[in-house]
Amino acid sequence: MKWNFFIPLSIAIFFALRTAAGDTITIEIKDKVTLPEKQITLGDIAYVSCNNPSLLEKINNILIGNTPWPGNVRKIERDVLNARLMDEGINLNNVTYGSTTASLISVESMTITGEEILKTAREYLLSKLSRQESEIIIESDRPPKDKLLPASEGNVHFEISQIDSNKNRGNVQLIVRIFIDDKQYLKVPVFFNIRVYEDIVISNRKIDRYDTLNLDNLTIQRMDTTKLAGLTFVSKEDLIGKRAVRAIQPNTPITADIVDNPPAIKKGDFIKVFVQTGNLHVVTKGVAKEDGYLGKIIRIKNIDSNKELYGKVEDSTSVKIVF
Repeated sequence: MKWNFFIPLSIAIFFALRTAAGDTITIEIKDKVTLPEKQITLGDIAYVSCNNPSLLEKINNILIGNTPWPGNVRKIERDVLNARLMDEGINLNNVTYGSTTASLISVESMTITGEEILKTAREYLLSKLSRQESEIIIESDRPPKDKLLPASEGNVHFEISQIDSNKNRGNVQLIVRIFIDDKQYLKVPVFFNIRVYEDIVISNRKIDRYDTLNLDNLTIQRMDTTKLAGLTFVSKEDLIGKRAVRAIQPNTPITADIVDNPPAIKKGDFIKVFVQTGNLHVVTKGVAKEDGYLGKIIRIKNIDSNKELYGKVEDSTSVKIVF
């Protein structure tokens, strides 16, 4: 029974080997190939001939790998083809190669220019800024280079985002993502410097410390405010009556950190002192021992008792004692 089983199997293997041995395969590797973006098959990079049509089709469709990125070259050597043929059960004894030992593969590509990327990013930035284009200058000292994409009939489009979305002056960075249909192919950083010009209030003469600001010592001028850290003013009227907290040189932008409101009561001023205890209301005279602002507590001296007390500034002439 055992011999009856093995004899037919041996005969089948013998005839199968004879059939394989009769399938002569010739592979002529192409020296250079340019392909669309795809998975590479053996038939893409070589001319294959075989006397068995079904086997010929099988060999032509053997997968080799993916096409390279645009601008690059992939080298496929004969050893790689042998490995793929063996994976498919092809007897290498039946394979004959031509003289070429490797194929250099590139991919069909299209160019997205750096100028186009820069223009798209700039338009996006302008749409996000809350200023008129006449008030800003947008510069780029590092424009992106031209980029290659696989040639495609798909829809090429951009998606843009800003690294710090709240930054609207100085150095800003955008990220431009380039898609073909729904697939992202590139992510390109784009750098800009935004210079801001505004009509702001500046000093037109030297203003000493504690001097009061008025129409005579202020003017409005357009200036580069890109690097100004403090809050600036666009109306002189907003500054009238304020005082300088330090000396201000001519042509200096007036910012919120160099001015304040003058005190309602100055040190040494004679004031009315209101004292309330239960239903008892007393008004006496006093002297301010320090500058005082509305609603703030200051130290005063009661002229009648010669004692120092603390009171809340009610207005420019009166203080209410705090117990």
